[in-house]
Amino acid sequence: MRPVSPRACPLVLCSAILAFGCVASEDESGGKLPVYPLADAGAGGSGGTAPPVGGTPGGPDARVFEPFDPPSALVVATYNVENLFDLTDDPDHDEGEFTPGTATWNAGRLADRLGRMARVFADLGADVVSVNEVENEEILTQLRDAIVDVGGPRYPYLAVANSRDPRGIKPAVLSRYPITRSLGRPINRAHDCLATENRQPITLDGSEPEARPIFQVEINVDAEPEADLVLLANHWKAKGRTSYPCDDDEHRLRSGLQLRDLVLQLQTETPDRDFVALGDFNTFEFEAPLAEGVQAELDFDAPAALYNAWGDAGVISGRETNDNRWNGIDNSSYQFDGDWTRLDHIILSASLLTGAHGWRLERGSVASFHAGYMIDNGRPDSWDARDGSGYSDHLPVRLRLVR
Repeated sequence: MRPVSPRACPLVLCSAILAFGCVASEDESGGKLPVYPLADAGAGGSGGTAPPVGGTPGGPDARVFEPFDPPSALVVATYNVENLFDLTDDPDHDEGEFTPGTATWNAGRLADRLGRMARVFADLGADVVSVNEVENEEILTQLRDAIVDVGGPRYPYLAVANSRDPRGIKPAVLSRYPITRSLGRPINRAHDCLATENRQPITLDGSEPEARPIFQVEINVDAEPEADLVLLANHWKAKGRTSYPCDDDEHRLRSGLQLRDLVLQLQTETPDRDFVALGDFNTFEFEAPLAEGVQAELDFDAPAALYNAWGDAGVISGRETNDNRWNGIDNSSYQFDGDWTRLDHIILSASLLTGAHGWRLERGSVASFHAGYMIDNGRPDSWDARDGSGYSDHLPVRLRLVR
């Protein structure tokens, strides 16, 4: 199948049609994002090598995946890998301590970092992973291959979003099953807030989207022509930093409101699909961006459109602070001011609670993943550029879907 121009569908970043070949296509900003189903997808081996950034797969076999048996269980995870950069200097972004050729970032450090992160992914054992803070598809491909090298799962399919982030970090997805389409949804809804500089009322509009989009990735796990699982990967504005043009919590509230609108819109357009919104939301479950914006419920039995899967790990509503009396390593993903907290979330559509479309959440399966080597002094062992030690300041979060 030859690459097809998607100009009639400007939202689409990448889609795969019929034989699930890769199509590089345009988003609203004119950027391009290919998804690469590799030559031996579904077969043994490492999965091959992805083509250059912005290119299209080489050879006819690279555009087709081999038949696979639909799984009866699916492990879905999200992991912020804390700044994974390649060795190519990008003058358009502030790479900081990850500027290639410096004492803190060189070929040796990269090889060690990839080996460390690959170990985590291998032990995590997820089928589909939302990955935050990767620079580009080149480094994601290197990570994908390193995972195989240490005996972990093969991820023949990958997708990386476009981003306006000043550091160049992006949301991405690794998948064992075909990605049939991916597209960036800019967070650009109108939102009233107070300007950081003078505290005067202003309205954010489409000319000031958030730095990172909601990354919509459609996955086929049924071996049918249409995708049946839709991921909405998120990485919202960070806490506690000088924020422009409004306070950081207002930017996250804007993101939460848009995510809810998007999920409800997609559920109306494609009512036979399951939706999973996941990633680093940089907000706690009791704060406005999730509680009022997304309106994600923690009660499994509540009649709600969206369910925050941390409820399955014992997190309940009504607790408006982070406290280690009820938070711990098993039901948290980050430490903030000495307390275990949840910045990373997996939010499920109601159909994944009832099994309306076949897939449903396996109760008791939601937890952070925290092998002993990932913990230092009782907290996530963050990557330390000074000596090349550590992993990430976040823990992965995972759950299991069954049918």
